[in-house]
Amino acid sequence: MSNKILLLLLLLYGCSPTIIKEEPKIVFTGTAENIMTQAQQYYNKGDFKMASTGYKKAADMGLAVAQNNLGFTYYEGKGVTQDFKIAADWFHKAAKLGLADAQYNLANMYQVGKGIPKDFTKAINWYHKSAKQGDSKAKFNLGKMSYLGEGVKQNALHAKRLFWKAAMTGDLLAQYSLAQMYYNGEGINKNFVAAQRWFAKAAEQGHMESQYNLGLMYYKGEQIKPDFNKAEKWFRKAAKQNYALAQSGMGNLYYEGKGVKQHYGEAVYWTMKASKQGLADAQNNLGMMYYKGEGVKKDLVQAYKWVGLAAKQDNQAALGGLNFLLKKLSVKQITEGERLVHKGI
Repeated sequence: MSNKILLLLLLLYGCSPTIIKEEPKIVFTGTAENIMTQAQQYYNKGDFKMASTGYKKAADMGLAVAQNNLGFTYYEGKGVTQDFKIAADWFHKAAKLGLADAQYNLANMYQVGKGIPKDFTKAINWYHKSAKQGDSKAKFNLGKMSYLGEGVKQNALHAKRLFWKAAMTGDLLAQYSLAQMYYNGEGINKNFVAAQRWFAKAAEQGHMESQYNLGLMYYKGEQIKPDFNKAEKWFRKAAKQNYALAQSGMGNLYYEGKGVKQHYGEAVYWTMKASKQGLADAQNNLGMMYYKGEGVKKDLVQAYKWVGLAAKQDNQAALGGLNFLLKKLSVKQITEGERLVHKGI
């Protein structure tokens, strides 16, 4: 045997072919409920494509919750191409089968006109169906439509009743809306005690607007004993959620030394955060701190900038402050300040 043939045989016997193993195809089997469970597991793991495949199979088998979940994947564009019309179609299928969540979702799409033409009458019809099954979000949205006069005659008292029903089930938006109505006396008599109670319920669930409003009531002492420590507590919770009004409130507390030890540096810190979000009152306050050099190095140009930005929003205190600064700054400082105002935040 020649060396060439021997070498060829050695090569042939010494090599084995590479076998490419195909990934096993995952087939959803069993009852619609079992398929739905498998699909949900994929969804929870972040595999939205597989989840949508499972939802589709269970949905085709007539399972309402799968139809609703499939509609949601199309609404969010998770695992499928976002398509509001297809989402609405699946919500409609599940809604007709009596699923409260789907009825709410379909109603919401009719209310805002996503994927289907806006239709307040149909929205109200589906919200009512969902609300009758105890869905608090549907009750709240019915109240909101009554409050705004969407599809029905505007009726603040009726809205208040619906908000109350949803609020009693723990819906934080309903609690906040009810508190606002009591606070402002919209359709009902002003009642600061009731407003405080409902703001507190929503605030305890982390609702930042309620946290701020509750803090403001303690700060002002509106028919309740002023309590700056509690004002600071609730302002801080909302401020940490980047709520500009609460950040400005924290700045005021540190500036005045109420509920906290007076600290101009902290006052600047919180007021700056609110100012960068465009809150005019905070911008004016920050400008004055730059003018006085409180908590920050005195800088008349920066003072002009922040007061000027607030004045552009027709803030009355800032308009007066700007006239004051025009008398104090040089032409060069005013020119630079105007440049910064024009540049914006």
